[in-house]
Amino acid sequence: MQRVIVAGTGMAARNLVPYIAADDRYQIVGVTADDEFVASGSLEGFDTIPLSLVPQTFPPTAARVIMAIGYGDLNRVRESVFGRLKQVGYVIETFVHPSAYVSRDAVVGEGCLILPGAVVEPQVTVGVNSVVWSNATLAHDCQVGDHCWIAAGTVVSGHARIHRNTFVGVNATIVNDVTVGEYNLVGAAAFISRNTKSHSVYLARSAEPVRFSAEEYAQHFKV
Repeated sequence: MQRVIVAGTGMAARNLVPYIAADDRYQIVGVTADDEFVASGSLEGFDTIPLSLVPQTFPPTAARVIMAIGYGDLNRVRESVFGRLKQVGYVIETFVHPSAYVSRDAVVGEGCLILPGAVVEPQVTVGVNSVVWSNATLAHDCQVGDHCWIAAGTVVSGHARIHRNTFVGVNATIVNDVTVGEYNLVGAAAFISRNTKSHSVYLARSAEPVRFSAEEYAQHFKV
């Protein structure tokens, strides 16, 4: 059983810890957060160790780290903590949930999270410290850069490329052969069919109300 330290105490960590705790490959031995955030929250059952003190409490030879930090500031926070933990000698564990499918021909970088129902097809490359949330699909030969976040239900089509530190929202679709620039924010349900510029935002149009009431409109669906 691999001993692990969970890095993070926010919403991402609260969602991830039950998966890790239920996985008999792992034993959670501690929780850490950036020093300035230690007082702002904790995970039930664990004291939060300041990042600067983690090597004294759990040396790098005694445990690995699972990154449970969200996508704040286009994943720059995750990137910063990842880099500092690597500098002091930690191995950052790649967590693949047992119900996810990752092809043996895919390359998944250090510190990635692949969550329930996700599919990573052959010849896919996922960079270090990236997150592929539940039920997302990375189709054959696509590439996801370092420190990216692919939200639940997203489909990245074959040969598409997503550059570093990009966030792709729930149920977004990236079309075949499209390149998404670095530090992009792609909103929920967005449909990306053309190459995007770096440091850009792409949002789907919000649903507009129909002039009929829900009850009137529902008449169309009677059988």
